[in-house]
Amino acid sequence: MKISTFFKQISCIIVLACVFGLNAKADVGYAEFKSTGAGMNALETTIGAATMTVETWLYIDNNAGFFASNMHADKGFLLGFDGHFKFQLDGVSVWIDPATWKGNWTHIACVADGTNMIVYVNGVSAGSQPCAGYNTEADNKPLYLGRAPWGNPFVGKLADFRLWNVARTADEISQNYQKRIAANTAGLVKNFNFMEGTGDNTADLVNPDGNKGWFMGTLDTDYAWGVAAKTPAALQYDTKGQYEFDLTWEGTTGNKWTVEITDPSENVTYRENLVQNTSNFSGLAAGKYKFRVKEASFIATAYSDYLEVTLPLATTLDENAKISGMNLVQTDNLITIKGIEAGNQVVVYGASGQLMFKNIASDEVMEISTTAWQDGLYIIAVEGGKSWKIIR
Repeated sequence: MKISTFFKQISCIIVLACVFGLNAKADVGYAEFKSTGAGMNALETTIGAATMTVETWLYIDNNAGFFASNMHADKGFLLGFDGHFKFQLDGVSVWIDPATWKGNWTHIACVADGTNMIVYVNGVSAGSQPCAGYNTEADNKPLYLGRAPWGNPFVGKLADFRLWNVARTADEISQNYQKRIAANTAGLVKNFNFMEGTGDNTADLVNPDGNKGWFMGTLDTDYAWGVAAKTPAALQYDTKGQYEFDLTWEGTTGNKWTVEITDPSENVTYRENLVQNTSNFSGLAAGKYKFRVKEASFIATAYSDYLEVTLPLATTLDENAKISGMNLVQTDNLITIKGIEAGNQVVVYGASGQLMFKNIASDEVMEISTTAWQDGLYIIAVEGGKSWKIIR
């Protein structure tokens, strides 16, 4: 009981790092259509209204093929490339020059509001055409991704495909095209986010038990799964000095990150658009902090689990300071503690909680070599409640 109480006392003063949380992670996935034999059949789909919106992220190397369509006998919608990008609806088309899209992830939103067809590129209106709206005669026909029902395959990548039975407004598109949409959002008919990463089908998030999207062709030859951004993992920190450390995490090269910081008073602040998977913190007050990170490609991932860091109150330590009758002297490579009761245990922890030293005092003097230690913050604790914080 004496030893267990001792370790409980130590846990209150050392710097702690713990990862916790049970939130489901959400990376950013995509489907790649690699050959003319590729495509996806999402089976019978019903919009049921004259108003509609089709939106998706896409990546193209050329401007050929169709990537979304339920068109049958010229009834329905068609999105794809025939020299220029074409959004066709019941025989009416809007044409957009896709020259700037090549080699870049681009968001396309095609809206029919009952009066006009409107195309938005990366949240900005790029063209329109008068149109009466979606013809529901095309309902209950298969929805195809990566090709049209009659062929004309698309070679490229699709991510976060959304089909609506409402006309999304300009503000709704511009404010949400880089965000995830809740599956129960009003008007959302289908949403494929291609997060499975394996197999030959992808689930509709709106109705997971309903029709899936089924790939055509052979995995890795005709189609493939991909990940554009991964939820950050392995958050850790490297102490640089008193109350200063570098926070680091695993991340995808070329993406950007946001760090959320919750301070001891539960105030939340953010560091955004970080281009490296590290961030320096200094001058923090004592107390418990929580950090979590998300990564962004064209859409942001979910946040990582929290990394919790407790910074202890500082203690002033002169070279020959005495605390409760014990005397500690620190030289370059040696710590000497005098006044210890024989039989008491002494432990030393590094700033991130790693055990550096543990021994039982055989008499009132103990010497601890620090030759192999890196420069940084260390906590020395003696059984019975005596403790020091030193910087080597």
